[in-house]
Amino acid sequence: MPHLWNNQLVVTKDELVPAWYKTVNALCVTVQRFKDREWGIKRASTGHNGSQMLILFDSLAPQIQQALGDPRKCTHILERFFKIDGDAVSFYASFRFEDGTYLATEYQERYIANASMIKAVIALRQDRETMRRNLGGKLKNVPATLCADAHSFQPTLLSKHKLQHTLPENERCFMDAIRAFERDGYPSLISKKHKNQNTRKVTDETLDLLNSLFAGDRAKPTATEVYRRYDAFINGYMEVINNNTGELYEPAEFKKLSDATVKNYMAQWVNKIGTYSLRSGDRQKLMQQFKPHHTLLKPKHAGSIISIDDRQPPFKTPNGNRVWFYNGIDLGSEAFTCWVYGDTKDGIITEFYRQLVRNYAQWGLSLPYELEAEMSLNSSFTGTFLREGAMFSKVRIEANNARGKRIERYFRSLRYGLEKDREGWLARPFALSESNQAGPRDVPALPERTIIENALRDIETWNNQPHSVHTHMSRWQVFCEMQHPDLKPINYPAILPHIGRKTPTSCNVGIVHLQRKEFLLANDGKIALGDKLIQLMKQVEGKDVDVWWLDDDQGVVLKALVFIGTQLICEAMAKPTYNRATLEQTDVDRGSRQIMSAYVKTIESFAKRQKKSIDKVTLVDNRPALKKDFVMPGLRQDRLQDMPTGGLLPEPEEDELVHVPQESFVRTLKDRF
Repeated sequence: MPHLWNNQLVVTKDELVPAWYKTVNALCVTVQRFKDREWGIKRASTGHNGSQMLILFDSLAPQIQQALGDPRKCTHILERFFKIDGDAVSFYASFRFEDGTYLATEYQERYIANASMIKAVIALRQDRETMRRNLGGKLKNVPATLCADAHSFQPTLLSKHKLQHTLPENERCFMDAIRAFERDGYPSLISKKHKNQNTRKVTDETLDLLNSLFAGDRAKPTATEVYRRYDAFINGYMEVINNNTGELYEPAEFKKLSDATVKNYMAQWVNKIGTYSLRSGDRQKLMQQFKPHHTLLKPKHAGSIISIDDRQPPFKTPNGNRVWFYNGIDLGSEAFTCWVYGDTKDGIITEFYRQLVRNYAQWGLSLPYELEAEMSLNSSFTGTFLREGAMFSKVRIEANNARGKRIERYFRSLRYGLEKDREGWLARPFALSESNQAGPRDVPALPERTIIENALRDIETWNNQPHSVHTHMSRWQVFCEMQHPDLKPINYPAILPHIGRKTPTSCNVGIVHLQRKEFLLANDGKIALGDKLIQLMKQVEGKDVDVWWLDDDQGVVLKALVFIGTQLICEAMAKPTYNRATLEQTDVDRGSRQIMSAYVKTIESFAKRQKKSIDKVTLVDNRPALKKDFVMPGLRQDRLQDMPTGGLLPEPEEDELVHVPQESFVRTLKDRF
């Protein structure tokens, strides 16, 4: 803005460059040209010694003076009130719509000008209304004067601020905009047309139709073919029907598009991510194109997470088949902790989880906290023992996502690190590395037993190799010595009814028969005694029960749970046995005898208590007899049968006493027949 300097109105070079002069050098050349002339641009200060070069305002061309504005002149009343609203600049620059998009710069400038203009008009209204009240005037025509002043200010606004407001010219609409701004603030100026798709040529409905034409055909048409079909549909040569709703699309509701427009929209990421998902037959390539991957850090403790998946060792049998393995690897220790194998994948997954429980129980360890697995074989278990909190505290099932399972990386190291050196190794048909491609010689077949033994030896070798981080320890040492301290015990009640074996049996005198052996009632890993045993006996004694159990690698029952229907009652533990000969008894025998004696004593003591708690009673039958309504014809009726069977008869009154001859109860032969 022009300002006073030494009683002279001057402007800086920054106000003239580059708006009126392309460069500072061009400005200096022009000033030098008119230096000795009476007219033309003149310099007030040279700008040497760190000061800024100043130009006399009155020496500038008239059009420049008009654009910069002469502060000595006030050509419009709104000049006293108008200024760029800094809050409006900040608001519209950071404003976002519901879909996260920002305002374009051109709309930001428009709304900043309107907000600044409205604030100036509000200030002018307050000043004008105050003045009229003081002078005793009326306020009726103030809105009309404000609207007229706002629009007459447009030339000054353009020349001095390079802005133009777009407030309504109609007085009523103008005041509505003022009141809306006072009520709602800056958002009231944002037009709803920004998200009104009626103004767009390619509406959401049109885009949905193009995507359907692009992705809904098995032939996988190109964008050009989609344009041809859409053009034929617009011109009435082709009908389009929505298979879900049965709706027949109406060509009149869609606009004509060019081939380039269709191609551009089909190439946009927001459309490709949906259409390619329907058209693609290779999920792995699709995820590489559209699915970003996580970068995860390696677990520090063993037992934190286990990754499982199936694989076929790269060797074939004489009949051309390959053996199936299902393996689990602890990601913290990098050690394989479970492995099962078979000719097919059928049933191998259930045996895998059984073996996993066996291994960890025999090693005296808790099951891992978290599981990551693939969907195909594990989906049927997500509602039972693979629910979070059952077998594992956390479960993550990946649907055909090789990058989501860390075990895939270890399978690659196993394949190219250990198995590749064995005879009969099969190369992948499309291996990228030349060293991993098939060689010129025929690959011999191996016996199935040899393939299995070699695979188990490779797992053994792998577990005994140095850990990648703790290189002074083997993977197996890390697994055994660096278990996470917060792991929970194995949750047998949640998993045995799904992966265990079921045996119907019964409980008699506190003993359950299972696998031709006797088991006692137990809780929390200890044989029940005292009140706990009595409570259990009340529930299962003499009843048919179901025992869910799991055996170890030697066939010995590892854990057994007693159920009645679907209700868990207790555990079943092997009945303690000891040597009959006292001389040969060890400390273990004496401990077993003590437990068994306590078990028996508990039941006997309860029987004695129950016996003593029973009181002797005498029965007096006061039940009322039913009235005898039916009489057998021809039979003499016994009066005693009509008498009450219990209680005392009421004594009759003296007036009611009537002598009745006593009848004999001895029946004669005539009476009988």
